[in-house]
Amino acid sequence: MTALPGGAPHPPLPAEAAPEGMVLLAVPLAYVPHVARLLADLDARQRITPVPRRRPRPVPDVPVRDWTVDELRRLSQGASATHRTVAAMLDALAAEPGRQFTVQELSQAIGRPRQKIIGAMAGLTRLLKAHHDYAGRGLPFDRVPGRPEAPRELCYRVDQHRADCWRRARLARVTDDRQPAADSAAAPPPAV
Repeated sequence: MTALPGGAPHPPLPAEAAPEGMVLLAVPLAYVPHVARLLADLDARQRITPVPRRRPRPVPDVPVRDWTVDELRRLSQGASATHRTVAAMLDALAAEPGRQFTVQELSQAIGRPRQKIIGAMAGLTRLLKAHHDYAGRGLPFDRVPGRPEAPRELCYRVDQHRADCWRRARLARVTDDRQPAADSAAAPPPAV
């Protein structure tokens, strides 16, 4: 008889009890899960992994709707730092439709540090998903590969149509901001 590490006797196993290609091994009960995990890991390493198929390149989701003046106005009225930075960027982009601005050029144009613009871009998608129809409209500007002198840097631009919509949205905001003051000045004083 053989003894287990705890001193308990264990009767020897007959050799014919083991299936072909296997060895019967006495393992303390506490180690059974560990041994099972070890055997599973060894099995996984010996399996032949299939050669990955080439995946087709995903087609980028093209927005189905353009940004309306009302949606751009809502974006311009946001109070967060990201809203303010994006609004300033759109002001600069709309001032020169079609021009591709690097982040450094936008920084100079709007007077904000480059890191503020990068930070705003990092939070913009989350902001648009939460408050606007990002899936349907995309970004409020175009993000394009860099120019020949800086091919690895992204550039930002708006076309003439988006620039016109943005200017109308901003003009409407200025008009809306002034409207209550003009109305209150024209209203007669309350009767006493």
